[in-house]
Amino acid sequence: MYELNIDGICANTPVARGRVERAHLTLQDRLVKEFRLAGISSMAAANALMPSFIESYNRKFAKVPRNTHDAHRALRPEEDLELILTWRELRKVTQNLLLHYERTLYVLLDTPDNRR
Repeated sequence: MYELNIDGICANTPVARGRVERAHLTLQDRLVKEFRLAGISSMAAANALMPSFIESYNRKFAKVPRNTHDAHRALRPEEDLELILTWRELRKVTQNLLLHYERTLYVLLDTPDNRR
């Protein structure tokens, strides 16, 4: 979020937290029940049901926004979403260009970029 210059809005009040929790519980619980009622047991069948589920869910729970202003902005040319949204973990590379990750030892090629 920092790299995209987005400020997080936390649910700091019990009312806001409850609203978020209710929405998530409704989705999680209702979706499983809908799959069970429809006899769905495969990913393909679940994906086929989703458009109609989303439409009925939105009919029941959607609310018109108080303000229709769209605050989205276009990505800047230097913003690469694939890079920004990549999972990253900080690791230390040894002088011998060795890297430990999840109990595996990786040896990096000895190149100027890797030495840097």
